[in-house]
Amino acid sequence: MPAFAESTAEPPLADSYYALLRGGNKADECASAPPPGCQAPPVSECELPMIDVGCLTACGGGTEERAACAAAIASAAAEWGFLQVVNHGVKQELLEAMRREQVRLFRLPFEAKATAGLLNDSYRWGSPTATSPRQLSWSEAFHVPLAGISGSPCSYGELTSIRYVRMYSYSVWSIDASSVTVGVAKLA
Repeated sequence: MPAFAESTAEPPLADSYYALLRGGNKADECASAPPPGCQAPPVSECELPMIDVGCLTACGGGTEERAACAAAIASAAAEWGFLQVVNHGVKQELLEAMRREQVRLFRLPFEAKATAGLLNDSYRWGSPTATSPRQLSWSEAFHVPLAGISGSPCSYGELTSIRYVRMYSYSVWSIDASSVTVGVAKLA
């Protein structure tokens, strides 16, 4: 199988796609691309939900404002599965340091990311269970969970900004977790 990755930092996503095309079922293969002369269905573009969470901090808004924010978070989580936040209180310098560390991590050679146990084996790429090209996720990620942050045995080394953002995020998001839970329950 040919190696399509342009650099050693990239996961072998194209190789996985090629393997699925060669061994996949023909119906899935045909469904993944329109036949010549046919128009592909249009792809809609949407804005991701952006939520101002400033009212959830200690000196934030009143009860109604906090409830509205919790409802917006619950709605975005239910509809999208993720959201963007503003006014979260994380300093810009810390976010920039974390961004530099993210870039450094993703530029590591693929083998190092996949086998070195970085951040407690949090590296993920592609779709290991994909059985057709339509199921393949063209992504790579480091999943850094908030659970167990204070006693985490994970060695961050120089990646201290990730730990600080995790600790801060945990404290901010735990402020009104019960309201968000109530908001999600109301949506169900």
